Amino acid sequence: MRTEILVNLTILVGAALLFAGFLLLKLTEKELVTQRVSNAVDMAEVLARALAGDAESPEVMTGRAHSLLKPLSSQIESWILYDSDLQPAASFQLTSHDSPGDLARFRFVEEPVVVVDYASGWLPFNQEPAAGEVSVTLPLRDQRKFVGIFQARFSLGDIRLRVQSARQLVLLYVAMYGLTLVVFGLYLLGRNVVRPIRHLQELTQSVAGGNLEASLEVSGPREIADLTESFNRMISSLRQSREETRTHIISLQKVNDELIRSEKMASVGHLAAGMAHEIGNPLGAIVGYLELLKAELPEAGQRDLTDRSLVEAGRIDRLVRELLDFAAPTPCRGEAFDPVAVAAESLELLQNQGALEGRKVDCQLPGRLPCVEMVRHRLQQVLVNLLINARDATVDGDLICLAGGVDQGAPWLSVRDTGSGIAPEARVHLFDPFYTTKTSGRGRGLGLAICQRIIEEAGGSIEVSSEPGRGSEFRIWLKPMETE
Repeated sequence: MRTEILVNLTILVGAALLFAGFLLLKLTEKELVTQRVSNAVDMAEVLARALAGDAESPEVMTGRAHSLLKPLSSQIESWILYDSDLQPAASFQLTSHDSPGDLARFRFVEEPVVVVDYASGWLPFNQEPAAGEVSVTLPLRDQRKFVGIFQARFSLGDIRLRVQSARQLVLLYVAMYGLTLVVFGLYLLGRNVVRPIRHLQELTQSVAGGNLEASLEVSGPREIADLTESFNRMISSLRQSREETRTHIISLQKVNDELIRSEKMASVGHLAAGMAHEIGNPLGAIVGYLELLKAELPEAGQRDLTDRSLVEAGRIDRLVRELLDFAAPTPCRGEAFDPVAVAAESLELLQNQGALEGRKVDCQLPGRLPCVEMVRHRLQQVLVNLLINARDATVDGDLICLAGGVDQGAPWLSVRDTGSGIAPEARVHLFDPFYTTKTSGRGRGLGLAICQRIIEEAGGSIEVSSEPGRGSEFRIWLKPMETE
């Protein structure tokens, strides 16, 4: 675009300057020729009046002519003098080419007859010979009596030479002035048009690559500034549209996750209801028969077998209860309490039972947190589950940290460990029912799913951050109790 504009600008500026220069030169040339013709006529008239006074003696008039015209030889190229009989009386570098009939008409005219022979040339490189003349013919009268004819020719060659020289100066002027205009125009074009458009093009490519954070400075001519401002508004609209789209996508993902979890919960609910009916009654009978059998067995070794059977039956019973609790939790009315107290009680409970033996426990709970409103023992259930998971993910000597705090008015509790961590592909499924990273027999994959449901029903959320080999952190965000 710059090259095209530069070429067009050069052509237009050059054409305009050449046209203006040669037009002015043509007018000047015309004015010079007119002025030279006027001077030639005036000089010829003065000479004619001087020669007419000596017309009675042809010899005197001839001598008078030579004495008057010799000093003017630099101005008068040639001349010829006719007597009253229209015969050449004297001349200088001019012979008579006019017939007596052509000369006879001057007996009856008063005004001089002027003939201009001058051809103007437009081209600056025109190297034609310096030619051109003006011929002035006028009658000689002495007291209104016709006494002869005087004809003089004046050269116009010097005018042609001056005009040709002026044409070359015009060309030089046009070249220098045109170059100045083009260079200055190119500078203004680059600063006010090309550079902003180039920046706009670069930003357009950046936007096409997904970068909607950049913007252009509104400056330059009004049209470029309006274009820049419109482009910035477009980027702002695209950024807002992308944010809205992202929000909608996140919302749809949440809805989709909720639907998937609801479907899973519904499936688990149906499974749990069927298991409660199909397994619950036989399991109760098995436990009763085992208790009777235990009471009737006399030997301790045989009673140990029944005790182990009762433990395994208890595990089956707990699994059924967990399934029922996950699929259809019992609605309970919440209460207002300080989550710090529940967190401290949960930690103390596990320490007293020896569940955290061998681990370094660091309690960084604050003195108090904003009160929350939910079922108290369910929050304890969540914390105990997270602390047990931290224990299972660590070995002797690793650290388990229970902390709490407030961020933007929302209280939070966290359980952090320095254990094995969780792989990125596993974090996606942590809260799915029946998904577990523990070895067989140490977990059923319902603990975290139940924890998430309890916290979300209370208006909060659970976040997970983990790095394989360096540990994990589960942070519980709680909804503060609304104050009237």
